[in-house]
Amino acid sequence: MRQVVLPGRGRCEVVEQDEPQGGPGHVVVDVAVSVLSPGTERAILLDRPTAGSRFPEFPGYMAAGTVRSGPGLAAGTRVAVRRARHADVAVVPPRCVRTLPDGVRPADAAVWQLALTALHGIEAGGCPGEPVTVVGQGLLGVITRRLAVALGAPRVRAVAASAARTWSTRSEPFTVFEEPGRLEGGTPLVVDATDTGPGLAVAIAAAADGGRVVLLGSPRAEQAHVPLQQLHDRRIHLRGAHVSRMTEADEERLSDLFFSLLEQRRFTVRDVLADYPAHKAPEVYRRLADDRAFISAVLHWDAPSPAPGRPALVARPLRFGLLGCGDIGIEDARALAAADEAELTACHDPVAELAQETAARFGGAWETSVSALLARPDVDVVVVATPHDTHEPLLTQALAAGKHVLLEKPVAQDLVPARRMAELAERSGLRTGVLFPTRTDPRFLQARAAVEAGEIGEPLGAATTYFTDKPAAYFLGGISGRVSTTWRLSKERAGGGFLIMNLIHQIDAVRALIGREPDRVYAETAPSSTASAPGIEDVVSVVLRFGTVVATLVGSASVAGGRGMRTRVWGEKGEVRLTPHYALTRRGTPDPESGPATGPPPTAIDLRTWAFTRFARAVHEGTPVDVSLADGLRTQAVVEAAYTSARLGRAVSPAGLLEGGAP
Repeated sequence: MRQVVLPGRGRCEVVEQDEPQGGPGHVVVDVAVSVLSPGTERAILLDRPTAGSRFPEFPGYMAAGTVRSGPGLAAGTRVAVRRARHADVAVVPPRCVRTLPDGVRPADAAVWQLALTALHGIEAGGCPGEPVTVVGQGLLGVITRRLAVALGAPRVRAVAASAARTWSTRSEPFTVFEEPGRLEGGTPLVVDATDTGPGLAVAIAAAADGGRVVLLGSPRAEQAHVPLQQLHDRRIHLRGAHVSRMTEADEERLSDLFFSLLEQRRFTVRDVLADYPAHKAPEVYRRLADDRAFISAVLHWDAPSPAPGRPALVARPLRFGLLGCGDIGIEDARALAAADEAELTACHDPVAELAQETAARFGGAWETSVSALLARPDVDVVVVATPHDTHEPLLTQALAAGKHVLLEKPVAQDLVPARRMAELAERSGLRTGVLFPTRTDPRFLQARAAVEAGEIGEPLGAATTYFTDKPAAYFLGGISGRVSTTWRLSKERAGGGFLIMNLIHQIDAVRALIGREPDRVYAETAPSSTASAPGIEDVVSVVLRFGTVVATLVGSASVAGGRGMRTRVWGEKGEVRLTPHYALTRRGTPDPESGPATGPPPTAIDLRTWAFTRFARAVHEGTPVDVSLADGLRTQAVVEAAYTSARLGRAVSPAGLLEGGAP
């Protein structure tokens, strides 16, 4: 099995180990994710005096996965696991395993052990439902704040000496941040989650007279000054809370409470955990030691290889700077953290808080301006994840600074700037590309290989449907609502609605699968009932004619229970399907041939991870990128032809538009 080991102070490796042997009555779990306990693991990593490190150390105690075997548990049951090291297999007693309720995310359930500590502390403080101050903004502090609110606290005050982690309060409407020297009044309950002497002093200062201060977890200081006279004079009760002092009955009762809160969707920490594939654990521990904004991370032990046929890692990863940290930008940051041969070194967003949060979660520095990011010598590639109308000026600036550029689709808001951008990219001599994640999807690559090999014969047709259901709030804040913006409601800025925002992915994929450009395009669109903006369409139907091949694409963003994307291409000899799993059906054969992959289909983050890895590899090796700007321009010409067709009510030639002629 694979396991994280700390062989010495400040060092981390992932090694192959023999699987532990489960004794009678033990549960064997195939671990999907494990979560770092930053206080404990930082102390061990840095060999702090109270940690008692004895290298080599095998850290970790919070995980989730599926049961392989165990008493009373069916194989495949999803479970949270306590006392599980950072490894892809755990063997534990039954009392260290809990079944996950339906819909609960593994990473949320994995923090079970720290949640017990927090609940024990809140209970030790007494009187749930009172205002609470939590000192410390590490993972234990975040868990404590959010559990206090879930249990009825009307207001939570987060206090810390550094503002580096205040980004974690953005999704907590009942939480306010205050610095230790600017405390306004006291609360009846204060929980100290800092494990330090200075933290204790702040906690006492934050308490109301007659209040309670609870010390959570294990202290990391060898000694600390305790102001006994002040405690006496102000009638403050000082209490400790550590899981080692809990009875089995207390553990069971508080575990029931925690999993009930999970099931009711009243608790999550998923937004403060950075995602990393397990083989990147050394990078995570470097951040744990040095990055003050870092809170914690999820190690994914079931993460797929970053790209099919991955070669040996290069000596130095390609260094990426991210422009735009909104909905798509933070997904790009998450994918860069997981990608091989690539790393995020800097980011920028006009909303500084978004850039700070992105850097804190996924590493790198945040810059206050585009020019500052482009001036950094440790940025090799710029990712542009900003509104469509900003792509041209940002590409121009990045190329002038000597940076390679990877653009989020589309190339631009319409064909005129897109054509200029493709010409500029061609002259630059630098690597440029457009991020169409479907192009690096193994299902797409298998389907294209099957078509090119003649497995389905000469293609006859293709059909794509893309149905989703976006709320009205999407047009003002995206899916996450992290930022307030109206650019999606502007035809001039966005270029349109569902067609250029979403169905463009399928148009690009069908182009690549058929292997030629469409001769003509016919389209019909209907306006969005949720966007309520001129020129922003929702229902889209497009017919592409590739010689004798006819492709139809239909989509909408207002389909209740929309089932996502479905794409198929057929010919005289058979058919290939891309989603939800790749399948090849030959004429006369009753059962389709599936691809080698089993299990769930890749996630959107998986696809972006592969895309970044492959772009980095193309730069390192001097090979073509997956989607060049010239290629992306041809997809944009099809989109433009569809808009023109819908406006004129007749078929339009994309080639004619590209050449600047009449539609």
